[in-house]
This record gives sequence, C-alpha cells and structure tokens, in this order.
Amino acid sequence: MAFIRKIKRNGKTYLAEVENYRDGVKIKQRHIRYLGLEPSSSEGDISFYLRDLEVESVKVYGPVIVLESIARDLGLFDILGPNAHSILTLVFAHCLDYKSVLETERWFLKTDLAAVFGIDKMTSNQLYQAVSDLSGYDFEEIEKSIFENLTSIFGEDESGVIYDGTNIHLEGSQSELAKYGKDKQGVSSRKLIQIGLGVTRTLGLPIFHQVHEGNVHDTKMFNAAISKFSAMNIKSGLAVFDRGITSAECISKLSKLGWKCLAGVQNHKGVKAVISDLNFERMQSLRNLVVQGDTKFFAKSIPFTIGTINGKLIILQNSLKKQRILVDRLALINEAKELMKSDPKQVSQDLLKFFNKDGGVNRHAIDRVEKFDGLSFLFTNSKLSVPEAISYYFEKDLIERCFRLSKSVLKLRPIRLMLDNRIRSHIMICYIGLALLTTVRLRMKKAGIYRDPGAALRSLDSIFKIYLTCKKKDGRANNPFHKVNTLSNQQHRLIRVISPNLEM
Repeated sequence: MAFIRKIKRNGKTYLAEVENYRDGVKIKQRHIRYLGLEPSSSEGDISFYLRDLEVESVKVYGPVIVLESIARDLGLFDILGPNAHSILTLVFAHCLDYKSVLETERWFLKTDLAAVFGIDKMTSNQLYQAVSDLSGYDFEEIEKSIFENLTSIFGEDESGVIYDGTNIHLEGSQSELAKYGKDKQGVSSRKLIQIGLGVTRTLGLPIFHQVHEGNVHDTKMFNAAISKFSAMNIKSGLAVFDRGITSAECISKLSKLGWKCLAGVQNHKGVKAVISDLNFERMQSLRNLVVQGDTKFFAKSIPFTIGTINGKLIILQNSLKKQRILVDRLALINEAKELMKSDPKQVSQDLLKFFNKDGGVNRHAIDRVEKFDGLSFLFTNSKLSVPEAISYYFEKDLIERCFRLSKSVLKLRPIRLMLDNRIRSHIMICYIGLALLTTVRLRMKKAGIYRDPGAALRSLDSIFKIYLTCKKKDGRANNPFHKVNTLSNQQHRLIRVISPNLEM
C-alpha cells in the first residue's frame, strides 16, 4: 500500500509517494513519485500529520496544460465557440497519441483537463456530439483564422507554398466519399478518400486542407486548390508540388495568377525526346555536382516547355542509384535466364522484354532502359539557379512530415468513422492538431531544439497534479489541496520554449 514519506534535502522538505515491498526476508521501500514541496502552514493554513495525508487522485497535467496554453495563443477557444472544450479534448487526445472517442473519454479522466477547462466531465456522448456539430462549421473560416493567428505569431511567410495530396483508406461502408482504388502504399481494392494539404514553403504553416472522393486525381485536386491561395490572401509566390500533380493546365493556371512553379516531372515521351541526345557521361563533372543532404546529384538544365509555359527542365542524375538499379536488374535477368530454359511461363512480364524470341538476352533492350536509370526531372519557370531549385524542391519534405504527423501521431490513418460529415470533422480535428504541433515545432526550432513535436509533448507526461487530503481523527476529510510534482530542468526549459505564456 502506498503512503507519503517526508524527505529533507538542502534545507527543504519534500513529499514523496512510496510503497513497501518484500525483498526476500527484508522489507524495502520503493519510490513511486515526488509530490513536490511540503505545504507550509502559511499556505492555506494547512496543519496536519504526515500519517494523516492521503492521495485522492493523480492526474496527467504537463502536456494538457501546455496544449491548452498553445490553443489560447492560436485563439482556438474563440474560433471554435461553445463547442471548444469538447472539440479541443479530441484535438489534444490526437496530439498525444490516443485513438478512438471511447478511449478519449477514458483518457480525459486520467488528465487534469476538467480542472484546466473548468468543467465537470466529458462523456463519449459529448465527444460524438462535438464531431457532429463540427461538421456544421465553416471549415474555410476556421482555416483562415488559424492561419492568420499563426502568421501573427511567426510572421509572414511569403516564400510560396508547398502542396501535396495523399489518400487514406476507410474502414466503413456508408461513405459516399470513399471510392475503390490503389493507395500510396500500392495496395489495391481499398476504399479511399483523397486529402490535399497546402503549407507555406519555409515555415510549413498549414494554410488549408481538402477532402475529395477517392477517385479524384491529384491534378484535379490541385486545380481546385489554386483558387484557395488567393482566398487565404496569398497572392503570388513559388508553388512547389510533386510530379503526380504536374500538368499543363495547372502550370498555365498558376502562371495567369502570377505564380511561378517548381514541379517534379514524370519521365514521359516529351522528356525522353529532349534528353535522347544528351551525353550523360559528360554531365558527371565537378561543375554539375549538387549535394542535397545525403544525396549527391549531377544536374543540368535545358530549355523546356509545358503547354504554353516556357521554362527549364532540370535533369538530375543519381549515379549511385543508377548503379544499384543496374546491378539489381542484371541479377533478376540472370535468374530469369535460367527459367527461360526450363519454364518460360514463370518469367514475369517486366523481364520478358529483355529476351529475344529464342530465349536469348536482348542487350539492346537492356541498354534502352539503362539510359534512364537514376534520372529524375524538375520543371520551373522561375529564375532559380539549378542548385536553388533542387534545394527548394526537396524542402517539400516538410509537407511529407505534416502527412506523417497526421497519419501517425494524429491517427488519421485509417479512418474508422462511417458517415461523411463525421469523416470530414475527423480530418478537421487532425488539421487543428497539425496547427498545434506546428507551433510546438517552430518554437522548438527557434530555440535550437530539433525534436519530433509529438514526442516532445509526451515527454511532459510525467508532470502530474496530485490531489491530497488530510484526515481528521474522526476519519472525515479536511483541508484538500493539490501539488504539481517536481519538474526536471529539461521539462522546465521545454515548457518555457513551447508555451512561453504559461506560468507553472
């Protein structure tokens, strides 16, 4: 059974919760948690014997009080109105890696959110109602308000936007949004929902999100997204997006609005035609070497046109990747060569093109494919230099990190809700969570702390608020009070960094 122990250290008296346990024939004491400084009689006129002190409850305090403070910094209580407490309960639970509505109700009871919010309880019915009510909000107004508040905290980010799309599979049968297709992991025959996300290029401030049916192509989603830039008062800049989104229509539309683009380009017939006469061995020179993180490219640009927009095609040659692909392909062809002798039907269609009708290896077919190994392509109509364009393009990994947060920490994947209005609300809850985690990330980055924001918040899980009472001689409770356990130096610093307006 646990009890309270008095510990004197450096002239101060601390309280700790401990318990006895038997180690063989000896009775030893196991430390459970510190309860902080002993309350003095001057604080609330508390007078008691330690033997009369009992712990009523212990609540998770650190991460929820920090998230509540950040939510106030972003104006979320005003933005979400009367439903703010229930919606933010779901948002906080998502940020701290909890899952379903039922689990969120149980999680709420373990935290000090009731006291932090100044409410009595939070039931699963209230949480389900919050999800339903949220679907009636104007999502664009919520996004615009959050973006304006983020900008007021971190400053204008006029470097442009990064846009990308992903798909999420649905575990349910009543959604009209969900359509069968192949997801980003290559798994077929899943019911999918398409999600688009736009963030600012340098800071990664979330601007807006989209929800589309699972059979809507990324290009069509991006076309719809372009009009959102102006609606969010982002008039022009550099739009960075992946090759699956690139189309003549998108690039033309951006150009008419005064935007420049930096886009990945697929290795289609038009690209193959303009690079067919290039000497790739001559590309491999010091002046063409570009180092991007751990990857090294030889890069060269040539004039190129997409639709009616003139620009330049940047050719990136990754020699190490080319060598790996070559070795792996030759190994597969060598295995297939033996099968061609014994059982040609066992050879895959991808490898059959490397063999003649008589079963011999077609060296010319191998050479034609090898020419494009290790190559990737970018298009831009901006004045960026080749190294700048490569650096800016690979900065789009920022949005991939946003999606990873949404799919892992925020539990966006898979979606287990049935009705479309609840699905949209669930994605909006994840979007609000992304705004909170972005605030944590940028404040840590400014202080030179480079940690996963979700992990940083979870490192505060050991900060508890302990509710205690003193028992009278007749057994009745008297003088209830609470204490926050002692914080580590690292926790003190982290809270000062990510929640500067919070006093603990």
